[in-house]
Amino acid sequence: MTADRNSRNFSFPSQLGIFLALLGAGVIIGALVSAGIWSALTGRPLLSIQSDMMNPKYYNAIMLMQAADTIIMFFLPVYFFALICYKNPSQFIGFKTSINYKQLFWVLIILVFTFPLSSTLADLTNMIPIPKNLELKFKAMESDREAQEAALININTFSKYIISLLLIGVLPGLVEEVFFRGGLQNILMRWFKGPWFAIILTSVIFSIIHLSYYGFFVRAALGAILGLIFYYTGSLWLSILVHFLYNGIQVTGLYLTSGSIKKVPKDIEQSFPLWLGLAALFILVFAFKKLKEISIAQQQKFVYEPPKDPNDFHDWIAGQS
Repeated sequence: MTADRNSRNFSFPSQLGIFLALLGAGVIIGALVSAGIWSALTGRPLLSIQSDMMNPKYYNAIMLMQAADTIIMFFLPVYFFALICYKNPSQFIGFKTSINYKQLFWVLIILVFTFPLSSTLADLTNMIPIPKNLELKFKAMESDREAQEAALININTFSKYIISLLLIGVLPGLVEEVFFRGGLQNILMRWFKGPWFAIILTSVIFSIIHLSYYGFFVRAALGAILGLIFYYTGSLWLSILVHFLYNGIQVTGLYLTSGSIKKVPKDIEQSFPLWLGLAALFILVFAFKKLKEISIAQQQKFVYEPPKDPNDFHDWIAGQS
């Protein structure tokens, strides 16, 4: 496969072991750095973070902690992994693949119809019968999460809107895509010689870390959509763009509903009728078909014939830039 020329010939189990070890180091270092930031900026004990994060007085400290922890835990482990295991880290992660305006057009179409699909998945999740004790537990967790998010986002001024857009839109869009698509999904696709297991497993893990039962299928579907964009185009920039816009549109909705402006629903994910979400699924299938065709045509400028084995498709796309 094309990607073999970039590999330093570590076995895939070894690559996964290195990846997980670097992730563990990132979690530990991120926690220590965050603790240092909290102590330096607030002078408060670490055990008070849970309750103090609701206090607007500590808004800047919480935002800085979140940014540092996200970068150290998600971005740096993948970068150092790619540096160790691949000759060209940027190419492995997906930063060097060229894109064109036709790919961008269909990716934006995919973004638009992701919202009604997410709304339908949220509605269907609410319809799933679960034991009453679990329902109460999950709703309490959801309420706590929403209260923490409201305190963290707290978009009541334009300056805080810009900060929130950077920290909830740009930063997660970049570092989470580097970790989940450029890192984890990338390793699994090469190991198992195909996209579907890698995309599904990565999407499930992506959703689990958000710790939301009612948002599980929504985020798993978003993860799958981002994973398919990365697989079909070989470009991490496009999945980063969609992730950023998906979060950024919702941050903008929160900003517009925080004051006197009431032009958009607060929760865009739950603002569409069920039938529109079902129709969106068919449109998304068609859009991905067009995206794949355009990506093949784009890369045929460099290589006359794509690989016959579809499992090699992503590596062929990513290696042509």
